[in-house]
Amino acid sequence: MRRLFFSCIATVALLPAFAQKKASITGKVPAALNNQKVYLYEGSGSFSKILDSAQITNGAFLLNYSITDTTQGMVSVRVLENNKAKSGYRIVVLTPSDKMKLTVNKAGEFNLFQNSTVSGSKLTAQFDALQKILKPINQQGDSIRKSIQKMMNKSEITDTTGYFALYSRYNELMQEQKELTNKFMLEHTDYYVSLMILREGMGRRVMDVPGTQAIFDKFPAAIRQSSLGQEAAELLKASALLGINQVAPDFSAATPEGQTMKLSDLRGKYVLLDFWASWCGPCRAENPHVVKAYQRFHDKNFDILGVSLDKPGAADKWTEAIQKDGLTWHHVSDLKFWSSDIAKLYMINSIPQNFLLNPDGKIIAVNLRGNALEEMLEKVIH
Repeated sequence: MRRLFFSCIATVALLPAFAQKKASITGKVPAALNNQKVYLYEGSGSFSKILDSAQITNGAFLLNYSITDTTQGMVSVRVLENNKAKSGYRIVVLTPSDKMKLTVNKAGEFNLFQNSTVSGSKLTAQFDALQKILKPINQQGDSIRKSIQKMMNKSEITDTTGYFALYSRYNELMQEQKELTNKFMLEHTDYYVSLMILREGMGRRVMDVPGTQAIFDKFPAAIRQSSLGQEAAELLKASALLGINQVAPDFSAATPEGQTMKLSDLRGKYVLLDFWASWCGPCRAENPHVVKAYQRFHDKNFDILGVSLDKPGAADKWTEAIQKDGLTWHHVSDLKFWSSDIAKLYMINSIPQNFLLNPDGKIIAVNLRGNALEEMLEKVIH
């Protein structure tokens, strides 16, 4: 079952400044984990770094760390048993002066630290309050994972109906988890952990700026003014520039023929600004829908500017995909992959993505997929 992680979160502060202090986590775990190495990470995923490590001796360990700001952390262990790797992890919220105690009386099946308790950390207690609410869903999810794993261990899955039924139920649980998490956040806007939930949900670009801003405004000033709060406010501000009724930022880039084209060259038309790439399977699958809309509305003051996020040196693959997919509209690219200046300007972190602009260059819709593009064009083009 997917556990709640606060990814994409920078180091944050509850107070304007902290003097660097020593903090610690004392651990008590089953003796079966003796001689294993336990790690303390700051952050999560690709944003994490090791703060300390220690060897488990007599069922105990001690981790020391020095930080200046409050941040997410994780205590982790990895065990190799009968050539099979098992891991344990425990999300904690670190502050510069906490003296935590982590206790694991019984190792969990999917997560060795699943049954752990933590004392000595007010903010981790907030996180645990949410986990208590999510526990029934997590338990159901673990049960489904166990059933799916049994099916996967067989050389051939014979009960495909049951297999997909399990995945469907798992997806339903994920949606329930999301709804309960959002409910917790809205009911506890005085919790710092709720700000962490909000920030994770914002991603790298906020799609619903007014709605997210309204939630953010409910947090106390002290939380909004924290480093994480300031980060959220800056992201909201930047995202608002790409919101509905905002003029799309202008840019210029090279066409496949080596000429320079600007977005504003198409001013006066309805324009679909389409971010894609030759290597992007979902983009290529979406292209037939875009072609259909283009053929239907091109003679009615509608045009398209495709912005490719192809890799350096991949101009041939870019132009080959244009020809193969029948993309007979305007195209530009700086061939910088995810480092594309245009992608950064539009806060693009996944593709396909698109923006529909009116003749004044204002954004009137975003991420129109499938038949949604044609349906929107039917409404605005008469």
